[in-house]
Amino acid sequence: MNSTARFISDILFDKEIDLVLFPAKNNDKFWDNFVKIGSSHYVIPALYYKLKERDYIKLLSDELVSYLEEIYSQNLKRNLELVKEVNEISNLFKSNNIDHVFLKGAALANSIYKESLGIRMVGDIDVLIANDQILKAKFLMEDYGYKFKDPLFPPFTESKKHLDRMINIKKIFAVELHLTISDKMKIDVDNFINSKNVLNNIFIPKENNLLFHSIINFQLNDFGSLKAGFHFRTLFDVVNISNTQPDLIYKLPNSSHFKKIKIVMKNLNLIDYKTPLSLLFFEIRFRLINTIHVFSFFNKLLTDFFIRLSVSPQIRIKQIIALFCQRDYRIYTLKKLRILK
Repeated sequence: MNSTARFISDILFDKEIDLVLFPAKNNDKFWDNFVKIGSSHYVIPALYYKLKERDYIKLLSDELVSYLEEIYSQNLKRNLELVKEVNEISNLFKSNNIDHVFLKGAALANSIYKESLGIRMVGDIDVLIANDQILKAKFLMEDYGYKFKDPLFPPFTESKKHLDRMINIKKIFAVELHLTISDKMKIDVDNFINSKNVLNNIFIPKENNLLFHSIINFQLNDFGSLKAGFHFRTLFDVVNISNTQPDLIYKLPNSSHFKKIKIVMKNLNLIDYKTPLSLLFFEIRFRLINTIHVFSFFNKLLTDFFIRLSVSPQIRIKQIIALFCQRDYRIYTLKKLRILK
């Protein structure tokens, strides 16, 4: 792992930092890389919050502080709207007896990040709906002003995990109505919904399910396990959720996906964990990816090729149609391919 990524990890997870070795204000190469990595991992607001919390902000250039402060301020303003919109949808569903829980950023903003609302970047509002009520929920959302982006085409989704994103031109956040949290493994949706917690009048998964989903979403849905990669926003969520209960991270199911993220956390000095012999190659691969650029390049090339092969022809055709006919999906794809920032 390069020195910038290691520094970001130390800042995010409150590791001791030798101020003698703290990067100089005028080290433009380091700080440009800091912003680049922080942006790609969606943790710029969290980095600003942590730097300010530890009184390191004074060690940065005025220009960089101004930039980080602006990103944090915009994200805070956006998340204040998130809370309002989540409350509106929550009231809509509760008043119509829709069994549901909010997921991911919407759930975290109303729980562990409630007192530091600007710290986490959120994309969409994700809601898990009881399967036999998904159509009722969809019609309610449509009556409330939410529509699928392009009515000329059937609701587009890359999986059976959720309906296509719904938008309301008067709102900031798109909404995804989920039938499950992953289409790649069997999930007990009823358990997620029936064992929910109520925080700030919002239904969210209980802590172990919140942690389960945070890990599965990256490790399985976003192919983190396959790529032997990591994402700072996911790790930040995992660590903060884990801190709500003693040893919660060690109580996860005995699945390779959970073992692999613990190996990643071990290598970032976040937890103590003994790597199983069966995953020793994964750990070696993870270390090589993060130390040797050529190895990282070929790993990405091979895993991306494998992922593309795994997509069914029917979904690929829908993707191509959406790419040409749906502007928001086109922008999403170009950002995924790093063509747009």
